[in-house]
Amino acid sequence: MKFGAVIVTYNRIGELRRSLKCYTHQTRPLDRLIVVDNCSTDGTVEYLRQWEKKDEGVTKEVVYLPSNMGGSGGFHHGLKKMLTYEDIDWIWVADDDAYPVLDAFEKAETFINDHADEMDTIAAICGGCGYDGHFSNIQRFRLKKSFFGLQDMPIPQEWFSNNDGFDIDMYSFVGTVMKRENLMKAGLPREDFFIYQDDLEHSMRMKKTGRIVCTTSIKIHHRDNSAPLREVSWRDYYATRNIVILYREHLDKWSLFWRIARRRLMAALSLKPQKLKVINAGIRDGKADKTGLHEVYRPGWKG
Repeated sequence: MKFGAVIVTYNRIGELRRSLKCYTHQTRPLDRLIVVDNCSTDGTVEYLRQWEKKDEGVTKEVVYLPSNMGGSGGFHHGLKKMLTYEDIDWIWVADDDAYPVLDAFEKAETFINDHADEMDTIAAICGGCGYDGHFSNIQRFRLKKSFFGLQDMPIPQEWFSNNDGFDIDMYSFVGTVMKRENLMKAGLPREDFFIYQDDLEHSMRMKKTGRIVCTTSIKIHHRDNSAPLREVSWRDYYATRNIVILYREHLDKWSLFWRIARRRLMAALSLKPQKLKVINAGIRDGKADKTGLHEVYRPGWKG
């Protein structure tokens, strides 16, 4: 059994330094580590050129993208590169601000071995993300059916007490390990999403190839950032546009109708008219399948 990991980074050299130490000091060493740099301008490129030369018991590789392609572009190209190595069986994905506990890959290998009789049915395994002993329930999702159709909902907090694993429907790219053969069937993440929901959309395709299981025996330190929910920014546009595309392509029209209603309600409750304007732009473009970078809502834009 061989493990590879793909880490995507952009202008967060401090977080990257810390996270890479978590991967090179694992109790169960990684077999290959790929870092994708999204054309950073903060000294990350120079740091990675030196880091790549260090012998730390892990086969390292850096993919330097010619421009900032966002998280979706980073994971697309990182996983595409990892799939060229046919000996890698399981592929872990995470951002640069996620810090796996030093026995994360040992625990992943143990979980796979302990559930060997189920592995033919499993496409991906997700660890438990959190901070200060608290597991975050907004990194793993279930599709809950009700009058409002199927809606993506956070996992109930009590589920995380089940270390043996529980089935989920959607994951974020924070401490998720995918089986190579299922990734080949599902395809790569959509690079045209730029940022947000690319992981949720990808998990919908992975779910069609097998089960997605979450186990808190694998732990990742990751602090949730709720600031984008409070401010009016470019992030609102991509989070909205891409969830509309996900629902339009993978679920039914009734579920999409109510998902859009949820998004508009959240914007209205913010009491910020500009936020509703950005949300509505994302809805229009999502319905029209307009992807890539928006001409106005580019990284850094704020209302």
